[in-house]
Amino acid sequence: MNKDNIPMRLNQINKYQALWEYSHGVSEVESTPSDLQIGRTNTCNFKCVYCGDHREGNQVPRTNIEGHTLDDMLTLIPRSTQLMFHGISEFMIDPHFFDILQRCADAGAALCINTNGSVCTAKHVKALCDYPGPLTLVISVDAATPEVFSHIRGWHFWRVIKNIKRYVDSFRDQRKASTFITLSFVITKSSVCDVVPFVYLAKSLGVDSIRYYRLHEYDGLDWQVRTQIGRMFDYREECTEKFVDEYNRRIDEAAKAAALIGLSIEVPAKFESGTEGMQN
Repeated sequence: MNKDNIPMRLNQINKYQALWEYSHGVSEVESTPSDLQIGRTNTCNFKCVYCGDHREGNQVPRTNIEGHTLDDMLTLIPRSTQLMFHGISEFMIDPHFFDILQRCADAGAALCINTNGSVCTAKHVKALCDYPGPLTLVISVDAATPEVFSHIRGWHFWRVIKNIKRYVDSFRDQRKASTFITLSFVITKSSVCDVVPFVYLAKSLGVDSIRYYRLHEYDGLDWQVRTQIGRMFDYREECTEKFVDEYNRRIDEAAKAAALIGLSIEVPAKFESGTEGMQN
């Protein structure tokens, strides 16, 4: 109870328990994580060229968390204050989407959904508009033009743009300070030409912010894949380390454009800084 005699939610009790356990050096904790990132499946309706799940020779099987494991996962939702649904999957096509969304709402949790923007049914729009707590939609686009979008993400550019606009417009009348829409862009050699135009596209759609990321530069990511428009995508050659000067110039131009038109932007560090991470 608090001073107004309002019962605390389970996730609030769990958070305070975690803080108490941490401050007292408890080695066997009873609390559960207050912030969770969940990927129930690795099922996606896109075949983005930089996604390792779609490369030729990939042996990772299609998986779904079901049965007792799913039941255990669902018991964590009421105990969590922040829930994120990210990963190699499209959460909005999950058959459990609406049930999980309602459980998050009942918990009063802050919710973040990473989506490719392909799903925008009336039922999805209403459920998200009605979400009672803080809500962030992160929509991965990676392009500002149809050709680049088809090359990278292999889907219908204008359908995604139309869906983004519908979400923005649908949320407008019910817009709360706790509702946030951002677009993300993975920078590759094939898409760097769209980095600056992406700023103006995002502004025209009325979203809150944009985020840029480098293509992951891990060792061993060196496959080639034929794209939906018949061109080849060579992962290693697409990494930003292969076009440092252009990469640095484009993110500088994007940051200046965003400042000029009043759009929040996050960009990766420039190469000569010698650091990773985000700079606003």
